[in-house]
Amino acid sequence: MGLFRPARTVTGPSGDYWEIYLSKTALPAWKEGRSGGVDLTGNPRIDLLMLPVAVLGVLWSQLVLPLLRFSVLLPVAVLRGRRSRAVRIEAVNNFPAREVLLWTTTEGFVDGVLDEIVAGLAAGKVVQPVAAVYSGRESA
Repeated sequence: MGLFRPARTVTGPSGDYWEIYLSKTALPAWKEGRSGGVDLTGNPRIDLLMLPVAVLGVLWSQLVLPLLRFSVLLPVAVLRGRRSRAVRIEAVNNFPAREVLLWTTTEGFVDGVLDEIVAGLAAGKVVQPVAAVYSGRESA
């Protein structure tokens, strides 16, 4: 399993290019916080002074807090993945819009399941291998 490279690539009959990734780790989701709105007073001088506070609030809730959360949850996710026998198989198509298909299987069935998924995508179908659980499609 390569960390940042696909295990396989396949092109479907309609020209869709799929990259198949294997992973034992489910990364934590990036969740942005809500930035509190700054109330304008109507006084331009006070409102101008509140601008840096508003910028800091947005940076805190949209970048710093999610980064801290991700940094804390990432080692936990890696440890869970190392102890688990489950393997995630993600098929990613980036054009025209990002689309991700997800299957889960165990270490012993990875090669057979991967072959079935690649054959299905090459035929233009989303397959359900016997030794895997299809978790669905994610579009962005």
